[in-house]
Amino acid sequence: MKTIAIIPAYNEESTIEKVIKETSIFVGEVLVINDGSKDRTIEIARNAGATVIDNIVNRGLGKTIKRGYAEAIKRGADIVVQIDADGQYDPQEIPKLTQPILDNKADLVLGTRLENLKYEMPWLKRKGNKAFTWLLRRLTGADIKDGQTGFRATRKEVFETIEIEGDFTYTQEMIVKTAKEGWRIANVPINFYQRSVGESRLMSGPLSYAWRAWIIILRTVRDYDPLSFFGIPGIIFIITGIIFGTVFVYKYALVGFIGHTPAVILTSLLIIVGVQMIFMALMADMMRK
Repeated sequence: MKTIAIIPAYNEESTIEKVIKETSIFVGEVLVINDGSKDRTIEIARNAGATVIDNIVNRGLGKTIKRGYAEAIKRGADIVVQIDADGQYDPQEIPKLTQPILDNKADLVLGTRLENLKYEMPWLKRKGNKAFTWLLRRLTGADIKDGQTGFRATRKEVFETIEIEGDFTYTQEMIVKTAKEGWRIANVPINFYQRSVGESRLMSGPLSYAWRAWIIILRTVRDYDPLSFFGIPGIIFIITGIIFGTVFVYKYALVGFIGHTPAVILTSLLIIVGVQMIFMALMADMMRK
């Protein structure tokens, strides 16, 4: 089976050469998707033996990864390995990710970092990783141990049924869609090292990342399970409205509606919005099917 590695890169001239040379030992071809770098990333990557796919301007991690996977499939990849350009992942662990696919035991293999951290990951980032991983397990029902890892291997057939749409990130969206389409997801513990130079250039701070990732997750769940996405909030609105209404009817029996007009309006709005959301859920579910 032909294995191609994709490496998204943005201004990684100090680390990318080592990553390319070590990665090329374990794959048939290395593709560097340059996301509008302004340093010598392109020149160094080509000299190191990689094929460079160049975004003339910075397009964001989601679009960069999407282009990388498309190029790898176009070049005949049976397995696509994704690894970052900053040196935090060890390319020598690539066989650990591809082996479950070669053994036909998995279709997407995630390199899980949280068990083998080789540095003190910032508290907010570590807690955010655990929170998103927990959420992905709940949404997909799959045994996911690291939902944000950028070191993964994927069988080419997976890309026939999923498509990355987010511009900012891809990590959670890809996992949710892979699970919803019935593909097998496996976890392989890998080492995760501290960057030797600088900070991450492919994404901004953790709060901005969390906000955009939440939006991508919600949109993905909406598209795959609109009945629950719209229906559950609709039922909650209706039940809340009924509870308020029951309280107001009880009070009416005691003192009448005097002074309770806003409460009556609130009760009506809750029930009306709830009914509308349930109809929306049914329509969206029918359109999807």
